[in-house]
Amino acid sequence: MFFNLFKRKIENASSLFAGHYVDVKVFYVQHFDEIPCVSFIGDIDTSKAYRYMQDNYAGEVTEIYQHNYFDHDKKEIFFNNTLFVLHDKRLIELGNNYCHVLHTNKQWGWENKVIKELAAFRMVTGSANDKVIGFARSNQVN
Repeated sequence: MFFNLFKRKIENASSLFAGHYVDVKVFYVQHFDEIPCVSFIGDIDTSKAYRYMQDNYAGEVTEIYQHNYFDHDKKEIFFNNTLFVLHDKRLIELGNNYCHVLHTNKQWGWENKVIKELAAFRMVTGSANDKVIGFARSNQVN
């Protein structure tokens, strides 16, 4: 029985893979055997967030998983998704303009700190002059 602890196998991989890579919540549950708390931050420059993770969390990262693609025009490899597995059952996913922060239900202080740090990389899209085209409801009838 003791040797079975080191032979951990994923029984059903079909739920792990979603879209072009893994579902980060399923990955967390299978990796840590615990349900995570999940926080989301959108509209961020993920290239800057990636560099920030490398510079500030390198000592805490235990594993990195990536989905990459090759850009023929630039002749370079770029990432779509990166999963940073950290100590103490923490995980950060950087995707296309977004970030998921997953943690235990006792790590809210850490989560708030990370979200505020990553919020500095917000991408400003559009302008104040952008107009929404669509249907509008009027409270008054002509």
